[in-house]
Amino acid sequence: MITRINAKAETALREALGCVARLQDEGQIESALAVLNDEERTGAIGLAIVITGYVAVDVCGTRWLNQASFRQFAEDLAATGKIAERYQLNTERVYQYLSRTVLGPDRLEDVIPGEPEFTNLPIIVAEQALVVYGPKGMKIWHYLDQIESALELASALDPAVLPAAVLRSYMLPPKADDRGDTA
Repeated sequence: MITRINAKAETALREALGCVARLQDEGQIESALAVLNDEERTGAIGLAIVITGYVAVDVCGTRWLNQASFRQFAEDLAATGKIAERYQLNTERVYQYLSRTVLGPDRLEDVIPGEPEFTNLPIIVAEQALVVYGPKGMKIWHYLDQIESALELASALDPAVLPAAVLRSYMLPPKADDRGDTA
């Protein structure tokens, strides 16, 4: 059975991502999620976290990131473009968030204990990951659609097929890198 992403949470997340893309005030990001109940809000923030994780694994050639890759990914996100500048992304803070929460064992509230950063950082970093590492020539909204479709399909996989999926990813012929710098 495929687990569907909550449509209301996904819509609000897209609105929040759009606020980041338009370099709006951080209060606008929070306002985009204000229409959600607690469960939906948690789902939207969780989806932002998973989107960032997907991009990180995707850009690393479907390999799990090591500490050097985490650090490079964080540096790229914190130092690239208008979003990083506008929201004053800090490499160490982004690194801690990525390594401990996105692809790590810690809960978000253990890494980012308070608002507004608890809400804003996952959304800002997700948008920045889509912008910095999205495939060249593909609009970020199309990349986001691809990611969400893959997440829904992956939810239906029996864990027994995961070794085959990993094996398949390594058996694919290498492709020319069509993204920005890779982590």
